[in-house]
Amino acid sequence: MIANQTSMISIRVTNLEREKFKLLSGLENKSVTQVIKELVDKALDSKKLTATDIRKLSKESRAALLKQMSEVSIPIYNKYKNELFVEEIMDGIE
Repeated sequence: MIANQTSMISIRVTNLEREKFKLLSGLENKSVTQVIKELVDKALDSKKLTATDIRKLSKESRAALLKQMSEVSIPIYNKYKNELFVEEIMDGIE
C-alpha cells in the first residue's frame, strides 16, 4: 500500500467568498477541498503549456509535469507506433 503525503494550504477570503465556496460545494455535493482540486485540475488541463513555460518551472515541478505528460502520451504512442515512419536523413536515424 502506497501512502500519499498530504499538506495543507490556506487562502484568505472574505466571508462572502467563503460562502460562495460552501454554496458551490453544496450544489456539487462534494467537499470544498474536492471542488477546488477539480477546478484547479480543469484549469491546468485547459491551459496550453509552451516549452518556455515548462522551463520556468522548478526542477521538481518540471520533472513531475513531464512524468505526468509521459504517462498520458506513451500509451498513445504505443498504439500508433507501427504507423509512424521517420525518413532517414543521412544522420543514422531510421
